[in-house]
This record gives sequence, structure tokens and C-alpha cells, in this order.
Amino acid sequence: MVGEPSDVDADEAFQFVLSLHRLLRELHRAAPPDGLPRTQLLVLAKLARSGPLRIGTLAEEVGCSQPTATKVVHAMEDSGLVARAADTSDKRASYVHLTQQGRRRLAAVVRDESRVLIERFGDLEQDEVELLLKAGAVLRRLTESSAPEIDIRQSSGDPQ
Repeated sequence: MVGEPSDVDADEAFQFVLSLHRLLRELHRAAPPDGLPRTQLLVLAKLARSGPLRIGTLAEEVGCSQPTATKVVHAMEDSGLVARAADTSDKRASYVHLTQQGRRRLAAVVRDESRVLIERFGDLEQDEVELLLKAGAVLRRLTESSAPEIDIRQSSGDPQ
């Protein structure tokens, strides 16, 4: 463990965050999600990590209001990306889950953005690429410590 957060230089942390934002913006621009709004992409990723969720929980996890989450889920249902199933313990509620089509769509976006990142790796030295890949493992631990890793490879060819 590094120690207390005060051991981290605030300017270096700020520059790191800015660099992450720039890289993500570049990936999003270079590999647009084929008309898929970012909120829908966040919903797909969350459902892929966590499994079925109630709309209220999904809204909290994605960072939007419950009415917004309801609208997003309706649009995604109409597109076949998610489906709802009744909550057997509470007939008033339902769970939203990822369909195979939704899983394939998420996999396509991740593959496209990964392809762009791999192309960018061509501008780096091998030791820099290895360092970034190791940093990726640390970033996953920071961002997904309580959620399983998404394995898109298992679903890329699933029929539905």
C-alpha cells in the first residue's frame, strides 16, 4: 500500500486524471459506438458486470435519475438490448437484464475501442506498452473491486 492519500502529489494525480479523460475521449471519437448513447453503453456495461438490476439500482449505479433510467431502459428494450423480468418477491418491481444482442453490442464497442488503443500502442516502446498493461490491471482493481471483470470474448459469437 502506498500510504495515506496525502503522499500522492495532487498535481500528478490531476494530470493523470486529465490524461485518462483525453484518452477516453479520443477512443470514443475514433471508435464511435454506432449511435449508441453513452448512457446506454454505461447501462450495458453495468448489467454485464453485475447481472440483473432493478431500475432504481441501475439509476444509482449509472449516475442518473430514476425517470431517466426508466426512459433509457424503455429505449433499450425497444432495441432488444435489455429485457425485463418480474421480481418474484415483489410483483410491483422488475429486474432489467442484458440480452444476447445487448452483450454483442457491448462487445463490439469494446472491441472497436480496444483496436484503436492497440493502434496507439504502436507509437510506444515495448516497455511502455508493458507498463500500461500492468497499469490497466491496477485500474481495474480501483474501479471494479466489488464487481467481476467483463469477459466479452464469451459472447462475441453467441446466437440470438
